[in-house]
Amino acid sequence: MSGAQVFEPAVRPGSLRCPGEVFVRHARELRQFLRGRRGAHDAEDLVQESFVRLIETGRIQTVNNPRAWLYHTSANLASDAADHRRVRHAVHVEGTDVEAVPDRCADPARIADARQQATKVWSALQTLPQPCRQAFLFNRFDGLSQREIAVQMGISKKTVERYLLRALATCLAVANSATAN
Repeated sequence: MSGAQVFEPAVRPGSLRCPGEVFVRHARELRQFLRGRRGAHDAEDLVQESFVRLIETGRIQTVNNPRAWLYHTSANLASDAADHRRVRHAVHVEGTDVEAVPDRCADPARIADARQQATKVWSALQTLPQPCRQAFLFNRFDGLSQREIAVQMGISKKTVERYLLRALATCLAVANSATAN
């Protein structure tokens, strides 16, 4: 049976076996697509990032249509890159010396005000009953959830909720009195 033609079976969506096959099959057309879309200067990087994301999903063999998935992902990445460039251009001021821009956070008056505010809040927290204060500190400083605090303190979750609300109301009252002055 010499001279017989060998036919490759048609590739069904999702039947590509490895990332290399997907890349070889679709990378060139994705680059062209991205170059035509909003002048994607970084088309090569966006194509690679699209493939990396497909591989990272761990579903490369189960995605029904890798081509469509890659087009969708690369279009989103191109849009994100364009947004990033637009924002970067909008906030970049030519000739601006970063050191010359005043840092409002470093303003000594603001620092003094913040320290005074923190002292007032701490003093207000000291007026709360110890379990209420402890629940608040567990939540805000140790990052414990209400359930974790309840277990730690041996009280109900509802009680923890009431303690946290009371402590927050105390802090809010201090903040409101500071802004009123």
